Amino acid sequence: MSNPIYKKINITNLLLNPSNPRFNPVEHQSEAIDAMIRDQQDKLVVLARHISLYGLNPSDLILVKPYKKQWVVREGNRRVTALKLVNEPSLIPSDFPKLKKEFQQLSLTIDKDLLENIQCVVLESEDEINEWVRLKHTGQNEGAGTVSWDGQQTSRFRAIAEGKPDMRLTFLDDLRRMEAVPQYIKDRLGDIKKTNFDRLIGDPDIRNLLGLEIVDNKLQLINGINPFLLMVLNDLVYEDLNVGTIYLKKDRIKYIESLKVRLKQEDSAIADRQNSENSDTMGDTNNTGYHTPKLSNGDYSANGVTNGEQQSSSTTNAASNKDNNQKKASSYHVNRKTLVPSHHKLTITHARILKIFNELKSLVIDDYPNAVAVLFRVFIELSVDCFITRKGLADSKLSVDSKLSHKIDAVASYFEINKIMTKHELRAIRQMTASENQTHSVRTFHSYVHNKDVTPSSTDLKSAWDDIWPFIEQIWR
Repeated sequence: MSNPIYKKINITNLLLNPSNPRFNPVEHQSEAIDAMIRDQQDKLVVLARHISLYGLNPSDLILVKPYKKQWVVREGNRRVTALKLVNEPSLIPSDFPKLKKEFQQLSLTIDKDLLENIQCVVLESEDEINEWVRLKHTGQNEGAGTVSWDGQQTSRFRAIAEGKPDMRLTFLDDLRRMEAVPQYIKDRLGDIKKTNFDRLIGDPDIRNLLGLEIVDNKLQLINGINPFLLMVLNDLVYEDLNVGTIYLKKDRIKYIESLKVRLKQEDSAIADRQNSENSDTMGDTNNTGYHTPKLSNGDYSANGVTNGEQQSSSTTNAASNKDNNQKKASSYHVNRKTLVPSHHKLTITHARILKIFNELKSLVIDDYPNAVAVLFRVFIELSVDCFITRKGLADSKLSVDSKLSHKIDAVASYFEINKIMTKHELRAIRQMTASENQTHSVRTFHSYVHNKDVTPSSTDLKSAWDDIWPFIEQIWR
């Protein structure tokens, strides 16, 4: 193993790798730059802006190999391309006028020292270079590569970095400090899947049963730990609770009823065991920690609501939604293989957007979660762009070049003003632009494209599609 050399190099002395795996091999630098532009396009602008604001990542140096009196970039070709375009916007082909304009503006504000003194690491061994490049771009490699964060870890980082506590993580941390929570559950709270937890806690009937309420964006216990909460935590940490069993409202109603049945069975088993032991009194707890007081009619209580009352409410809700639930159950279920259910049909007049929509209906999401996530984000933006153009909504403050969140808000406002959709119907799409912590926020979709450490979940993506489908459907009517 050779010793690396660290060296500051001028942007003009760095050559793009003509055999970059991102595109077919080329011979000349102009061809390499052109190929990178066509492959990355607007992502190069985003990258250049970030470099302009924060500089180059000191923990991820550009890897180069000597070539005559210059250096060929073996890792960091995107960064070097972005800097070359900032240094010389004329390198951008004429068929990318918007891109050229963006880089011309950046070239006026960039710190020239950044272009003249690019910190690089120099290696000459082809074997060593290939090993480091392989490790960088081929995933976790059983732990030798970069191990991506899961949902909890990402949320925890955001809470630390942005000073915005994550409601779910704060609640789980509170549970770890409570004596009433068994240690075997505490030890595995980190295993709880974000999608399962969010789906449950987002349902007010579930929160009521578990004795929880949301106050100032924090989950709080109303009367301490109740047995239903312990049962749900047990299901979550041991993955007995599949998200498919709680995906729809009717599924969660069924789950609530199953919890009540299980709890009665637990208490009945305790009573039988204690009777057989000729016990004079009944203990307050059992070996799993489940116990709840009975009312005079034999029903179990949770937050002052009797089992009978909850059953009545559940039955009423189930009846009112019966037809819709039966119609949607098979195709909206989380276990479908594609992002878009087969019965979702749109009259899309734009050829490319129609192709993207059809690809989202055919790609198996578990096999291609990254491709589906990126296509999903592209589909949303291009659909909104088409609507803005078709309805003539563009003005001095809104265009197809505006931020995605601004464009979505503009279309949502149009729907509300023209009574196409109600505030309630627009709630999901409003949350997409307003909340950064939603699994289907605009920021999350940006991360799927731009953040190498954020991995899309097929369940999150399908849930996002289901939530914003009414909005998408109206766009193409």
